[in-house]
Amino acid sequence: MDIEIHKLTVDLSPDWLDYFDNAAFSDADDWPGCYCMHFHWNKALNSRNDWNATLEQVYRKTGKADNRERAARLIKSGIMQGYMAYNNGKVAGWCNANDKHKYDTVLNSFFDNADDAKKVKSIVCFCVTRAMRGKGIATKLVEKVCADAADEGYEYVEAYPYSHRPANDFHGSLTMYEKLGFVRTGEHRDDCVIMRKKIK
Repeated sequence: MDIEIHKLTVDLSPDWLDYFDNAAFSDADDWPGCYCMHFHWNKALNSRNDWNATLEQVYRKTGKADNRERAARLIKSGIMQGYMAYNNGKVAGWCNANDKHKYDTVLNSFFDNADDAKKVKSIVCFCVTRAMRGKGIATKLVEKVCADAADEGYEYVEAYPYSHRPANDFHGSLTMYEKLGFVRTGEHRDDCVIMRKKIK
């Protein structure tokens, strides 16, 4: 298996969009229109959308085209950042990671260290194709996030795995972060643990 990790750039955005158009959620009927927008969602976006309550209505029926367009704009502006894992030239996985300040949902939920928030890079989401799960792709993605975060002057990398709900592993698993040197710094509602790794 030949896995290469590449940082998302505007030039690579066609690969990213194709991944979310066709492969990212092939086995998850509730999420195919997400385009990794959840952690960038805010009240202003919500007020302009005609979404209904269920995930199916939100992501498949009414929100998919809007999310795709918004995600493409966020990539161009640098707000949507992260890393893609390529297997034999095709995207097999994605990790959404950027400065903590770039995530409206994170700021509203996990902003427990305001004094050092500017020095924190957050990992908020993973999406690995079904055929490639369990092959260490998420670990490779986190390792790349941490290496680049150190080069970019961050002091910490932070993540938000669940402690007791392994089925909800889009944040990455708690044990993976522990193995990579992250430590628990807090806990949020719904068993979501705040994990942090000191980079510098």
